Amino acid sequence: MAPQLTGAPGSAAGGAAAVKPQFHHYHHHRLPARHHHPSLLSKLAFWSVCSLSLLLAFILLSPSAAPASSRASTDSPRRSLHASPSSATWGGAAWEKKVRASARVRRANGRGLSVLVTGAAGFVGCHAAAALRRRGDGVLGLDNFNDYYDPALKRGRAALLARSGVYVVDGDIADAELLAKLFDVVPFTHVLHLAAQAGVRHALVDPMSYVRANVAGLVALLEAARAADPQPAIVWASSSSVYGLNSHVPFSEHDRTDRPASLYAATKKAGEEIAHVYNHIYGLSLTALRFFTVYGPWGRPDMAYFFFTRDILAGRPITVYESSGGGAHQTTISRDFTYIDDIVKGCVGALDTAGRSTGSGGKKRGPAPFRTYNLGNTSPVPVTQLVDLLEKMLKVKAVRRIVKMPRNGDVPYTHANISLAQRELGYRPSTDLQTGLKKFVRWYLEYYNPELAVKQKQHGSSNGKASRGRNGSTSSAR
Repeated sequence: MAPQLTGAPGSAAGGAAAVKPQFHHYHHHRLPARHHHPSLLSKLAFWSVCSLSLLLAFILLSPSAAPASSRASTDSPRRSLHASPSSATWGGAAWEKKVRASARVRRANGRGLSVLVTGAAGFVGCHAAAALRRRGDGVLGLDNFNDYYDPALKRGRAALLARSGVYVVDGDIADAELLAKLFDVVPFTHVLHLAAQAGVRHALVDPMSYVRANVAGLVALLEAARAADPQPAIVWASSSSVYGLNSHVPFSEHDRTDRPASLYAATKKAGEEIAHVYNHIYGLSLTALRFFTVYGPWGRPDMAYFFFTRDILAGRPITVYESSGGGAHQTTISRDFTYIDDIVKGCVGALDTAGRSTGSGGKKRGPAPFRTYNLGNTSPVPVTQLVDLLEKMLKVKAVRRIVKMPRNGDVPYTHANISLAQRELGYRPSTDLQTGLKKFVRWYLEYYNPELAVKQKQHGSSNGKASRGRNGSTSSAR
């Protein structure tokens, strides 16, 4: 039985109709210089980014980009966000045996899924892989354990999965030879593609890492999947960031997404367009999930709830942004915080309802599903309220620095319309922020500060005894 990942280290947590998002076709006309329309310029800029991303993806994936013999040494200086230093190799009879064993369906009726989970040592990936294994599906992980944040946390997640029989292959999503080998060894029915370069602000430091992982990596996976026999159905992580400068709330799948506010968002939107191409030409069944601010145990250290917790406990100031723009939400930065267990339910629902791919031998034989869903909580919470809750749970007062939000790719407000996912995936988020944060704080203390966790448990226990003592006469009278 797979571990419940929502606890401390060593513990854990029918076909849908295809829905196509609206795609707008733009006709370019020669206009006098004084009459350039802002919306047309924004559309031209967006499609230019998409075109550049595609060009870079195919350049990066081209075998001629580096000789095979020197590829490892060429990549090694740039492994900081491409792969963690590792002497791990793949291939051979023993390796193939581990891969097959991990991907083997374990349901009694034999009707489970065989799923390749990319980014399996990541936050969402480890929880999703564990959930699939718990119900008896075959699960094989893939992760490059890069050092965008502490690789030890990723190794810890992979260790949890290993205890439940899930093997995480140490490799890169852009490694076409590795992907081809995996699809040759295992006839996967589904792929849950969660590997990506995450984070909005880091794109200001290393923009190419986003193109390599989110564009070139996606193309590599789609190439391997379309050549596979059988072709798997693919569910993959897009992002709520694609809504960018959209001011219509709550965000709907039918809202415009051609005005990204960050390079991260642009690469995710480019991914959605690339996915449409592979669905249209090769018959791949593709479902994009737009996640809204996922949080919970084993989370990402680059997320605000995580580093707020760390800095509050250390007595360091935390920076809380205020919106510097106009509109209805001009003074409050709010996020549609969504607990990890709810996100995982949405991922599993998307896998269970994904129709089959229709290609064979790399050729499309008929229409295949192409779907896009929001996965959020539908209850935006101001970041200031998040800090209030953390202060209460940690029993430490935060030192707050309130500043205007810089132009770093962040947006002031997110709010998911999840009606489509509710109807077609049965998606029903059930965890409010206070409940979810309490679980995260418990895990954080036990993982990073076990002594403080013990003290807080003892404090809570003594308070409970005192409360029972005050009410003891009434209780005994009953």
